[in-house]
Amino acid sequence: MAELSKAAKIMFLVNAIVSFIFTLFFLVIPEIYASWTAPPQFCSVTIRQVGGSLLVLGVFSVVGLIRKEFEYVRIVWELGILWLIVILCIDIWAMVAVAGSFDFTVIIEAVLIAANIVFYIREIR
Repeated sequence: MAELSKAAKIMFLVNAIVSFIFTLFFLVIPEIYASWTAPPQFCSVTIRQVGGSLLVLGVFSVVGLIRKEFEYVRIVWELGILWLIVILCIDIWAMVAVAGSFDFTVIIEAVLIAANIVFYIREIR
């Protein structure tokens, strides 16, 4: 089996760090995060659910770093990319539906999607 490249390991590390930072915001301190972003509607349960899914993705990124074999982490990586794409679509819809609600997370998500796809394609080849 092919071992993960150094670039892929760095991508997993970046994914884990970003996931754990946003887990802190969404799962541990959602009220404080909401006061920073000032959403018009706020449901702490929904935000905590997103934080929980981010925690799972962060843990899977750490597992990917530990496993070190591409075939063992391939499906998890694909799931992470798909999750990011879905969340980006939801965030873009929210920006359109709720006028003036731009959130910096959209930029972070777009960059992570692009980087993950590039490194995933490189890893396949």
